[in-house]
Amino acid sequence: MTRHGQVGYLHLKLIMTLLVRDEADIIRTNIEFHLAQGVDFIVAVDNNSLDGTRDILDDYARAGVAQVFDEPGRDYAQSNWVTRAALHAREALSADWILNNDADEFWTAPGTTLKDVVRGAGHSLLRCPRLNMFCACDDPETGGWPERLIYRVSQPVPKIRLADFYNDPLPCPYLYLDLPSKALVRAAGLTRVAQGNHGAEFDGTIDEASAAVEIFHFPIRSRRQLEKKVIQGGQAYAANTELPERAGWHWRRWYSIYQKQGIDAVFADACPSRQRLDSDLAAGGVIKDTRFRARTTPVFDSSS
Repeated sequence: MTRHGQVGYLHLKLIMTLLVRDEADIIRTNIEFHLAQGVDFIVAVDNNSLDGTRDILDDYARAGVAQVFDEPGRDYAQSNWVTRAALHAREALSADWILNNDADEFWTAPGTTLKDVVRGAGHSLLRCPRLNMFCACDDPETGGWPERLIYRVSQPVPKIRLADFYNDPLPCPYLYLDLPSKALVRAAGLTRVAQGNHGAEFDGTIDEASAAVEIFHFPIRSRRQLEKKVIQGGQAYAANTELPERAGWHWRRWYSIYQKQGIDAVFADACPSRQRLDSDLAAGGVIKDTRFRARTTPVFDSSS
């Protein structure tokens, strides 16, 4: 290898895009966590937050580790917004790899760092599974979300296609399901990031592989936070006339449930009751996983 090649190898740049809207309860923890995991810089996209999220992002911009863009649209054109951020990361910031992230996802590389994972990768796209972390829907909301959201299924339940996703019962709580993986992408040749950050398009053949990466996923952290996200998500997907009806189906479903039955019914659709959780723990279908809590520093923001 030439000396020039060695320098490029050693100075590989991993940039994270981060699309957020009203995530003040978790955004600082997310940024600190990924900087510690080897992320070099953050391109944050704020979707018109009103809860102080934008102020937190500005703190990191002033510190020189983030750049913030605004996408004020209310139609959740996520693919368009994240693609713009990712291409900016490549063209203006010389990204070699791009991690397209949401505020509730924490990417980990057991035994190493994310930087080391991509440094040794020979593919253009790395598929990374998510671990959906939850608590019982009827548990009291005492303590912070990292202390309460310590359960996940041992084997995710295969998804089924509901004939009527608005009304048909799920086979299990939503967070028991095998939800789609996320994509860690090489910057070279990238042309588009898929809706939900589940995939990407390149100007050539996509060469992909599974990565030794786990994503701790904390989508439901309180009733108040869930209610806000259900309203925002349901209204945004309803306003988007370009996406197919099944895109964001769970947000559409939960918004419908919320309008008819309230937020407790949505919570019960997503997470198990304490009775079921205890039963599934005893049977081995659910496990307690405190690895995320053990590896984070106490920078958690105020509860939402």
